[in-house]
Amino acid sequence: MVIAGLARAQGVGFLSGRVLDARTGEPLPGAAVMLSGTVLGTMADMEGRFFLEAPAGTYTVEAALIGYRPARREVRIVPGDTVQVILKLKEQPLKLPPVVVTAAKKAQPLREVPISTSVLGREELREYAAQTLDQVLRYVPGVELKGGEVGVRASTGYSQGAGSRVLLLVDGAPAITGDTGGINWDALPAEEIERVEVVKGAGSALYGSNAMAGVIQVFTRRPSRTPKTWVRLTAGCYDRPYYPQWRWSSKIRDFHTATVGHSRRIGPFGVLISGSRQASDGYRQNGDYLRNRMMGKLELEPSSGARADLTVHWAEEDRGQFLYWKSQREALKVPEGMEGDRVYSAKWRLNGSFRWAVGPKLATLVRGYAYRTYWRNFFHDSRDHSRALRAGGEARAEATLGRGLSVTVGGELVRDGVSSSMFGGHTLWATAGYAQAEWRPSPLTTLTVGLRYDRQVVDGGETVEAQISPKFGAVFRLSPEVVLRTSMGKGFRAPSVAERFTNTSIAGFRVIPNPELKPERSWAYEVGLRLTAGIAVVDLALFQAEYWDLIEPQLISPALGWAQMANVTRARVRGAELEVKAGLPLGFSGSLGYTYLVPREGRVTCPCEFEFLQALRALVDSDELPYRPRHRLLTSFRWRGGPFNLEARFRYASRVRRVIQIPTCVQDRLVPQYVVDLSGGVRRKGYTISFRVDNLLQYHYTEVQCNLAPIRSFSLTLSAEM
Repeated sequence: MVIAGLARAQGVGFLSGRVLDARTGEPLPGAAVMLSGTVLGTMADMEGRFFLEAPAGTYTVEAALIGYRPARREVRIVPGDTVQVILKLKEQPLKLPPVVVTAAKKAQPLREVPISTSVLGREELREYAAQTLDQVLRYVPGVELKGGEVGVRASTGYSQGAGSRVLLLVDGAPAITGDTGGINWDALPAEEIERVEVVKGAGSALYGSNAMAGVIQVFTRRPSRTPKTWVRLTAGCYDRPYYPQWRWSSKIRDFHTATVGHSRRIGPFGVLISGSRQASDGYRQNGDYLRNRMMGKLELEPSSGARADLTVHWAEEDRGQFLYWKSQREALKVPEGMEGDRVYSAKWRLNGSFRWAVGPKLATLVRGYAYRTYWRNFFHDSRDHSRALRAGGEARAEATLGRGLSVTVGGELVRDGVSSSMFGGHTLWATAGYAQAEWRPSPLTTLTVGLRYDRQVVDGGETVEAQISPKFGAVFRLSPEVVLRTSMGKGFRAPSVAERFTNTSIAGFRVIPNPELKPERSWAYEVGLRLTAGIAVVDLALFQAEYWDLIEPQLISPALGWAQMANVTRARVRGAELEVKAGLPLGFSGSLGYTYLVPREGRVTCPCEFEFLQALRALVDSDELPYRPRHRLLTSFRWRGGPFNLEARFRYASRVRRVIQIPTCVQDRLVPQYVVDLSGGVRRKGYTISFRVDNLLQYHYTEVQCNLAPIRSFSLTLSAEM
């Protein structure tokens, strides 16, 4: 009564309800609930429940979820009273993301986003039952993975993990290591991922360094309002190698995963805790690993307009190290002397945020995070180690100003501290400020303009770098079925500590430091068309990216085996991307993604020329960028009948035309990739049994030379929720 009286005096009321499946009546966790025309919104919990506080007035409340048609209801909120509403969503065969967050740092309908964006929902992630997120990302159009390094539309080749041109966020906080500037996929709680958004194109205008080519954001599971306990068990094995001379081990090479978690509400607090353990013998020598992970999340919602959360992740991994094969005839064995090479790593990440909707037109967010990593190798020829701590904070505000205009402004502060036998001891400070305005001059047009300033100081001022990153985007809704978009933006990536200061010997190479490295820079352009035609959605994008000062490994003395990271590349990537999703009768659905790329490189070596002359000379005397296939095709065909589902996936990548030669590795014959994966299962109330067969046709190929990709494997997963 006291709360109701206070709310009545302040002129605010409450909206409470549930989001349910219209056919089955089951709750729909993760559904986005928004009050149209305001900054107010939330996500449905594990029981589909939501709660909002808003000033008195009449609103349109909308609920949306991948795979369902949005549901809308008009509600009138009265001061001090609570309005109850049930929103029932009807399933649709097209699994389309209605709402995305990452592209603009706020929730917005996909039809308002001026840049290509893909979304993986909870249903898709659960049914695929992947051990790590990178296994699923391989089936996102335009995304490539090579040796664990992720790229978007040919942005990345292969650099042994030193620096990522794609930014990874976990619940809004960067998950980039402070020393190598790379991504540790094993540190992600794959079993607790609720949704993944992939933004393709330069994102530095909002996210700064590492977002030069795109942004991948992972959203983890939220605590439920009623007690929930879940268990997930996976067991599998690798098939015998096809060629007898590759059969280096007589035992069955198996792997298994066990996950357990619990969440509930305790008064105003929501609590979630989960843990997992993964172990694998590996399909090749030194391919074994043991991984342990823990995740804890605490949420507090003092009112519907305010939410605080604190998330902790911890992970460790003990694995063998496979750099390259002994020979093509013994492709699953390491060279003599490397048997037993291992790497141990430990990571923990802390992320806390507080979001407060001051009113229907203004919301603020404050975030702080820390990401601590440690690794040590136990190689036959070295014993290197590194400790790094990336800590930072962000504050931003979102305001709806009226007349179709909304503004987002914010600032960030980041510190990287590194202590390493390989990189030395270094400290990097980075500060940034950004602003983005979105204007709807008419119901059919949305214009976006953004600008960000970044400044980085290395080791107390020895190196000072500054970057300005603008962006522009426009969306034109030509009709309810046809949406045209266009965007352009500048990107950059500051060199990591590892790229600047590595000083060690690796696999017969002597790697020497290069503290004079400059940031990589890019401009990205895109025009896209999205067409909804009955049972199908077609998305076509034409794009071009211009790159300057790309950092690549360079042999500076082949005779002595000396190498270093250097700004050696001026590049241009042009291409087209087609994505088709279709819902078919009798429970069938399918998708197709095709990416065509022309990745050209030119080397700039003469410092005496002006930059534009260097660029012209470089692009005339150009070559293929290494490790980039020109053609990538992804298809899937899915059937769902009642509790049963079955899906076949196929991915193709054309033969890579160029790789970086490794003198200590006998070059393998480059071949295209043809990979078929099969998955399926049955879901009953409270439990799911699913299976996967990866590389069904036992096709042998390499993504990085002298590294055979995983052979055929089989796995069975049991998931139960109580």
